[in-house]
Amino acid sequence: FIDEDLSIRDYLRNIVSSFRETSENEFILNFDQDSNSMKITNSIEIVYGLRNFIGNANKFCSKKIFINLKSDNDFTEITIEDDGDGYPSDILSKIGEPYLRSIKSSNKEKTGLGLGLFIGKTLLEKNFATINCQNSQTRTGAEVIIKWKNSDLFNL
Repeated sequence: FIDEDLSIRDYLRNIVSSFRETSENEFILNFDQDSNSMKITNSIEIVYGLRNFIGNANKFCSKKIFINLKSDNDFTEITIEDDGDGYPSDILSKIGEPYLRSIKSSNKEKTGLGLGLFIGKTLLEKNFATINCQNSQTRTGAEVIIKWKNSDLFNL
């Protein structure tokens, strides 16, 4: 899928481009002007970890996925939000565990076992990211914040 060293910005662009080919949802990318453009060593774990979280946002949104990238000299942070219903309250504290199913889910087409979140979280944490999954404070849907120390991200 992606087999070269790229900046995190280019990783995100390529991942979103792959979803745009099959999805009618709107992807809104917001990259901090000062976001670090350093290339990171090709990492299949980072690509697939990000892809799993973006894929979940695409699956569970109503129509829009918001992806923000900000970076400074010390940290790189990606926020992925959607305009869906958010995480069900009965599983929110267990996000990242496999085989989760909400008892409150009303739309059976938009359910899963939590494996995408589990795999994405595991792959990214293996590569020194911290992951915070919560319901968005600014939108109706879910929010995932993925953060690295640049010293970890650029020295993989």
